Amino acid sequence: MRRLLLVTHRSIEQDGGPAARWRAFARYLPEHGWELDVLSAAARAGAAEFEAGSARAVARRATAMARVGRLSEPVFSLAGMRPDALPLSILWTPRGARRVRRWIEERRPDLVLASGPPIAGPLAARIGVPAHVPLVVELRDLWAGSPAFDAGGRTLARVEDWLLHGARRVVACTPEAVCDLRRRHPDLAPRVVEIANGFDPQIRSIAQQWQPSPSREARGRALTLLHSGTLTPARPIGPVIRALGDARLAGGVRLVLHGYLSPTSRAEVEQAGRCGGPPIELHAPAPWADAVRRIAAADAGLITQARAAGDETAVASKVYEYLALGKPVVCVSDGGATEALLRRLGAEELCARLDRPETIVAALLRLREGAVRRPPPERLEAYDRRALASRMAALLEEVASG
Repeated sequence: MRRLLLVTHRSIEQDGGPAARWRAFARYLPEHGWELDVLSAAARAGAAEFEAGSARAVARRATAMARVGRLSEPVFSLAGMRPDALPLSILWTPRGARRVRRWIEERRPDLVLASGPPIAGPLAARIGVPAHVPLVVELRDLWAGSPAFDAGGRTLARVEDWLLHGARRVVACTPEAVCDLRRRHPDLAPRVVEIANGFDPQIRSIAQQWQPSPSREARGRALTLLHSGTLTPARPIGPVIRALGDARLAGGVRLVLHGYLSPTSRAEVEQAGRCGGPPIELHAPAPWADAVRRIAAADAGLITQARAAGDETAVASKVYEYLALGKPVVCVSDGGATEALLRRLGAEELCARLDRPETIVAALLRLREGAVRRPPPERLEAYDRRALASRMAALLEEVASG
């Protein structure tokens, strides 16, 4: 049995989307001869967003960091980056590098894989892993080159170039991200590979335990459109709320928001309420299993993602769970990687554009009318995390074998 050291700033034991990928891989990699050790930062306050006290801490922190970001934007722009490119987690890098070095000396793993964001994990591994130990860097979302972090300067690109040149392989989660990395680092192109994010097959057994939702007749035939996850200015809900106010949709679709809302997103919801907009049901963040059950009970899933959230190269992770549970996906975006995935799967009927309100209304009308195809289950098999763990194990074996 080979040993893999995973270096990640966010512990895989924390609930929520960023940890879900490796929480699943930790279960499935031993089937392929790999035991996983995890080196991460301590769980930060507010990481368990579903706890009431932590939810308040997260809200306070988001408000404070937004204010700091606005004040520091001019300084960061001089270096061609956005404030979010260097979050507070970056301060863990030196300590993480020392821990990585000690871990390797004491336990001698066969290979180290560093996953980000947060980018502190890959940076710590790059500093702490000696040259003779194989290193793989995984970028679940891009850092340099992403509009969420990069304002067009060379600073992030130079750091990323140094980071990736220390890796035997670079893993990205979408074909669009692979193309972007290969374009910006042509000499590294053969090392860059795609292993998608996907869904945990456990969601199907969890969903079966959920009591069926009330019939449409009992709800006045309103369909439930669920957004599960975080809403921010770069994942705006306002365009969807305005579309639901169209007279042709009156009473036909019920919007449910389950997860954390940024102050801006919450203001959009509250404004709709004051102006007599469509009813919106809010549910606080909850553990992953509860989110899965809510998806199973909904009629359709909602994705909203703008270019500022990295839409060109990043697939919103919830889309895989929506699809795996047989839910139609209303995708409101700038036409990037999530829409491209849905097109490849033949599930693009409900795609709409954030800057074209009429397309959002049209998608919601199609949803209400039931004119939606569901991709055949076999098309989704490639995104099952058990199958993806097999691909990851094969990559690790190739790298460890030299």
